[in-house]
Amino acid sequence: MKYSFAPIIDGSSRVLILGSLPGDRSLADARYYAHPRNAFWRILYGFWGETPPDDFGARYEYILRRRLALWDVVKCAARDGSSDGKIKDETPNEIPALLESHPGVSLILFNGGCAFAKYGKYFGAPQLPYRKLLSTSPTCAGRDEERRRMWHEALRLRFAENF
Repeated sequence: MKYSFAPIIDGSSRVLILGSLPGDRSLADARYYAHPRNAFWRILYGFWGETPPDDFGARYEYILRRRLALWDVVKCAARDGSSDGKIKDETPNEIPALLESHPGVSLILFNGGCAFAKYGKYFGAPQLPYRKLLSTSPTCAGRDEERRRMWHEALRLRFAENF
């Protein structure tokens, strides 16, 4: 079984970014989006015209300063390798409870179709506004510009007036 990490969230978080389940590199490093070819951190920092630091603690602080939150839909699952398509026998994280305890969250961004599908399987249609975005994983390579534009547009919807 492979297990997701604890959420990164606080009382100021306004946008919850949901992935599916960390890949093997992230699990080995015990860090969200640790694979160097995963575009998550480059896209996120790029929205504000910045470059991600090497230090993941600083990245997590950045998430919170930007009023974001980060978690995964899947709490644990059997999976060979890192492919979302190989997730089976999964148990979901308690996302409704997280949202209930953080009522300031007003938008959910799904990092890929698997995260969106697993959320729907366990919780139905999101009760908050949401965007299903192209995955930042290396498996979605070749659509880099489309993916970057999609993510930046979704972030712009929420942050245009606040940042």
